[in-house]
Amino acid sequence: MKTKKELKLNHRKMVKAERNVKILLFTAASTTIVFITLITLFIFMETIPVFLNENLRIKILFSQVWAPAYEKYGILPLIVGSIIVVTGALVISVPVGLCTAIYIAEEASESLKDVFKSAIEMFAAIPSVIYGFIGLVTLTPIVAKIFGLSSGKNAFSASIILAIMVLPTIMSLSSEIISSVPKEYREVSFALGASKWQTIKNVILPTAKPGILAAIILAFGRAIGETVAVLMVCGAAGSMPEFPFFFDAVFPMTAAIAMYMGEAPMSGELYRTLFFLGLILFIITFIVNTVADAILKKSKSATSGGIEI
Repeated sequence: MKTKKELKLNHRKMVKAERNVKILLFTAASTTIVFITLITLFIFMETIPVFLNENLRIKILFSQVWAPAYEKYGILPLIVGSIIVVTGALVISVPVGLCTAIYIAEEASESLKDVFKSAIEMFAAIPSVIYGFIGLVTLTPIVAKIFGLSSGKNAFSASIILAIMVLPTIMSLSSEIISSVPKEYREVSFALGASKWQTIKNVILPTAKPGILAAIILAFGRAIGETVAVLMVCGAAGSMPEFPFFFDAVFPMTAAIAMYMGEAPMSGELYRTLFFLGLILFIITFIVNTVADAILKKSKSATSGGIEI
C-alpha cells in the first residue's frame, strides 16, 4: 500500500503532466492561428498598392486580356476560366461521387467497404502532378480526336482531371455522412412499408443533405485551388473563352499564379496583380470553408436528434 505522501506526490506529478500537455496543445493551436494571421496580413499588405494605384486598377479590372508580356493584366478571363473549369468538374464529379457514396454506405458489404475506402485513400494520395501528366499524355489527345479539335488542352480536359481529383473528397465525406444517419430512421421507414430505395430517397438523403452539400462545397474549394494539374491541360489562353466554353483554352487564376510568380519583378505591376489574384482565391477559400463548416454542424445536429412520427 502506498502512503499518503506517495499518493500526494503521484497526484502532483499527474497534475503537472496534464498542465504541460495543455500548454503544449495550446502552443500548437496558437502557432497555427499565428501563422494563418501572418499569411493573411502578408497577402493584404502586398495587395494594398493595387487599391492605391488607379492605373493598375483599371488594367486589372477593366481589361479582358491577360498578357503580362504586353502589360495587360485583365483578370476577368482568369476568373471566368476558373469558374468554367470548376463548374465542369463538379457537374461530372458530384453525381458519380454521390452514387458511389450511397452504394458504399447502404449496399456494399463490410469487406467491400474496406476495398472502396482503401481505393479512395489511394486516389486522394496521388500527387496532382501525376494527374496532370496523365491528362497531358493520355486525355488531351483523346479529347482532341473525339471532338475534332486541333488541341485537347482546354477547359473540358481540365474539368475531367479536376473531377477525378475531387471525387475522393465527395465520396469519403458523403459516405460518412450517410452512414451517420441513425439506424432508427431506416427501421421506422421499413416498418411503414417503404422499400430500400424509397428509404434512401425519402429518408436518408434528405437527412444527410446538409452534410452532402458541405462535402460538395469542400470539393469546390479543393478544385478552385488546384494548380499544377490544371496548368498542364488547360491550354493557358489569356483571352475570354468563346462558346462553346468547355472546348476553348482557358487560364484559371491558380495556373496564372504558378506560371508567372517566379518571373514577376518584386513590387512590379505583375507581382501586385498576382497577389491580387491570391487575395481573391483566399477570400473564396475562406468563405467556402466557413459555409461548409456551418453546414456540417447543422448536419450533425440534424442527425443526432430523434425521429418524429
